[in-house]
Amino acid sequence: MKINMPVTNQEIQMKKGAILVSRTDLKGIITDCNDEFISISGYTRDELIGASHNIVRHPDMPPAAFEDLWTTVKALNPWQGIVKNRTKSGDYYWVEANVLPVFKNGKVDGYLSVRRAPSREKIEKAEQLYQLLNAGKATIRPTGLAAMVKSIKEIELLKKMAGVLAVLLIPVFCFMYQLFLARNYPLLAGVAVSVTMASLIGFNALRSLSAMLNKTIGVFYRLAEKRFGNAYALDRNDLIGDFQKAMYSMEVNLNLDLAQAREDAAKAMRINQALDNVQSGVMVADTNLEIIYTNHAVDRMFKAVERDIREQLPNFNADKLLGSNIDSFHQNPSHQRRLLAELKESSLSELLIGGQHMNVIASPVINAEGERIGFVAEWQNKTQEVRIEQEIGQLVQDVKAGDLNTRIDMGDKQGFTKILSSGINELTDVIERVLSDVSLVMEAMAEGDLTTAITNDYQGIYAECKNNINGTLINLSNFIVQIRDSADFIDSSSQEIASGNDNLSQRAEQQAASLEQTAASMEQLATTVKDNAGNTQRAHQVVNSASQLAQKGGEIVKSAIIAMQDINDSSNEIAEIIGVIDEIAFQTNLLALNAAVEAARAGEHGRGFAVVATEVRNLAQRSANAAKQSNDLIQNSMQKVRAGTAFVNETGIALTEIVNSVAQVGEIVAQIANASAEQTAGIDQVNQAVSQMDDITQQNAALAEQAAASSISMHDQSTHMSKLLGFFKINSKAASSQPVKTAGYSKVLVAPVRATAKKPVASSALLSSKPNSDISDEWEEF
Repeated sequence: MKINMPVTNQEIQMKKGAILVSRTDLKGIITDCNDEFISISGYTRDELIGASHNIVRHPDMPPAAFEDLWTTVKALNPWQGIVKNRTKSGDYYWVEANVLPVFKNGKVDGYLSVRRAPSREKIEKAEQLYQLLNAGKATIRPTGLAAMVKSIKEIELLKKMAGVLAVLLIPVFCFMYQLFLARNYPLLAGVAVSVTMASLIGFNALRSLSAMLNKTIGVFYRLAEKRFGNAYALDRNDLIGDFQKAMYSMEVNLNLDLAQAREDAAKAMRINQALDNVQSGVMVADTNLEIIYTNHAVDRMFKAVERDIREQLPNFNADKLLGSNIDSFHQNPSHQRRLLAELKESSLSELLIGGQHMNVIASPVINAEGERIGFVAEWQNKTQEVRIEQEIGQLVQDVKAGDLNTRIDMGDKQGFTKILSSGINELTDVIERVLSDVSLVMEAMAEGDLTTAITNDYQGIYAECKNNINGTLINLSNFIVQIRDSADFIDSSSQEIASGNDNLSQRAEQQAASLEQTAASMEQLATTVKDNAGNTQRAHQVVNSASQLAQKGGEIVKSAIIAMQDINDSSNEIAEIIGVIDEIAFQTNLLALNAAVEAARAGEHGRGFAVVATEVRNLAQRSANAAKQSNDLIQNSMQKVRAGTAFVNETGIALTEIVNSVAQVGEIVAQIANASAEQTAGIDQVNQAVSQMDDITQQNAALAEQAAASSISMHDQSTHMSKLLGFFKINSKAASSQPVKTAGYSKVLVAPVRATAKKPVASSALLSSKPNSDISDEWEEF
């Protein structure tokens, strides 16, 4: 038996009125237990369910006590006793345990244990008894001499009771006996003695039955008052004992029902209190759609909007929601009833009642049998959210349309919506000021005035925008100064560019001729490598097909090996069966021989039996011969099967080697194919690069010629540029040739002409960023 250690000397007292309940299967494995049992044991439900019930056994409990328990309940009798249990921490607690078998479909399905707190007197007696049991000085139930002593004591008690009755009946008995003897009626005297003894016994039985009935009535009264822990004569084996055991089982089941009802009530109370304190509005209705529960949140919500709802539903009363029907929330109740009747899962609905926007999440309440027993609805008043959403939507639409004068009305806003509305209004004010300042600066820039800047103070990204715009104005001014200087430089350099372009054109023509020859050679080499790669790829496919066929053959050989092994096993089993048949035939022959001997001894009477015995011997001999022949055939077949298995194994090994060889060839071919593919790709890239170089060289030659002509017109362009720059009005401080860095940026705002832009300037073909779009772009790449 399991010894749970360690233990402490700390006793835990059961709560007053507590009932510990557990169920086990026929092997003592816990299948269910109530919360009070879990609480006092110190274990979790997961630790208890599926564990043996001796998980709570205390080492002080003698094994004889549990042996008596199991002996009693397995005999389909209830067991009652004081038990010392151990908690998970090693502490202990005493219980008065009541254990009885649980029947299902007329058979024992498990055992039920119901425990209550025992009295201190019972605990002390139990401790004394268990100490004696552990010391081997006592037994649980009287056996041997102890049982005889108990029986003698019961007889002595009956004698005493009979003695009392005898004192009353002896005078009558003596008078009648003497009367009948005096008149010479010995038979009547004997009858008188018999009647007197029967009366004595009947009186004693009636008195015992009356006492038991009075005791039973008292038990029923105590059970009616929910007073449990009554004493029962469970050790009696007569009709009264059966009645006592039945009453005991009834009390234990009443304890179980009481514990379950108490636990269910506690759970319901916790759920009710939890729902009362949640912030969401919760309402519960029965199958008739009668409201049977509302929590505080839903009461407050409907009380706050009661006046608005009455404008649409005049009979609505927030104080009388309980007991009312949910039809009162709808102008078309039949439609709502139809929806709820078809409701299978949670469903979100949006209601507009008296101008109030309500979200209702309705869910069916399903019991353990899958029956719908009601509905639960979660109410949320979304009126403020809807209104603020509409106002914000209108403001956003106006801002998108460029109207920054729209603001959210703050008159009816409270709490979060008020803070949100105020923040959006302030955000709109800031955006309006920023865009107004930007608009003024852009308007001045459109007129050529680069001296107007943003002077208002901003924070964050708005401050960066302000600094960037002001920095852009300064940089544009510096840029214009630099362009003026560059125009003068371009004018002087254009003649030098024209002479350089002539030399460049001649060198480009020579380079183009060389590249044409290189491109032709590379193209021939690429064709050869591609053909080689194609042949290698086809070889790789053939090798793959051969490898797959070889693998398939190997799998077939493996299947054949398994089948041959199965045949060999079956042959062995058949040989064993034939051996059994041969042995049976031999035994039958011996039995027939013995029968013939016995028939011979019987003489004439056993002649017919002797004939039958002879036939049985003949049949046994024939069975033995047939078994021997079958065994020879099976042995021959087994030898052939083993030979076939060896051949198949050798075939499998050969195929495995073929598969490995084919796989190696496939890997080599694959490597060749990969190398050819890489060569092909490399040659294609080289060929493509040579072709591009040829095209670029030819284009460069043309560009060089055009650049010579373009350099002539650069002088005219620079002169025209100087005239255009005269349109801008710049600050006199912009004479510096170095661009100014704006706040929050680390690079110069004046970028080279080749920098990427979202929309490329299309006024000059020389600034186009599209590849191969014109000659000037190719010249820039070169």
